[in-house]
Amino acid sequence: MGKSRGLGLEKLSAAQVETLQHVFAHRSSKEIARIMGVSPHTVDERLRRAIRLLGVQSRIEAARLVAGNTSPSAYQPLIYQPSELAHGSVAPDEETALSGMGQPGAFSIGYPFPTNARPINTHGLRERIIWPILIAFGTIMAFAALYAVLLGLGAMLT
Repeated sequence: MGKSRGLGLEKLSAAQVETLQHVFAHRSSKEIARIMGVSPHTVDERLRRAIRLLGVQSRIEAARLVAGNTSPSAYQPLIYQPSELAHGSVAPDEETALSGMGQPGAFSIGYPFPTNARPINTHGLRERIIWPILIAFGTIMAFAALYAVLLGLGAMLT
């Protein structure tokens, strides 16, 4: 590390150092903003100024430089892991599955819409055929019930 880079470290504010430490932990600007209680634009501006002061090309280089000089024993996590996973929170869909109500079995076809546990469409051919049939059957049953109610009201009024 050159002297010009080392001299820039003293010019960094405490907020810039903290922001770069979050960058070093693979956090996005939005995550950093939530943690620090500022807007993502403020985070990005702090990073731009820190990059300029340190004379580096990217936020990653700046974060490595700060992490190496502030705490030499610090290591960069090898894998990005969303903060929801790191804290062990369980999605609502997973809670029902863990409680025994939604356990996958022979007749389990999953929901036809995105959920936290399954945010993208991973349905196979069976689910893609069964869901439209179930929706059509439910619609027919709903209209049949409505028709029966209307017939009953008509009979009562005459």
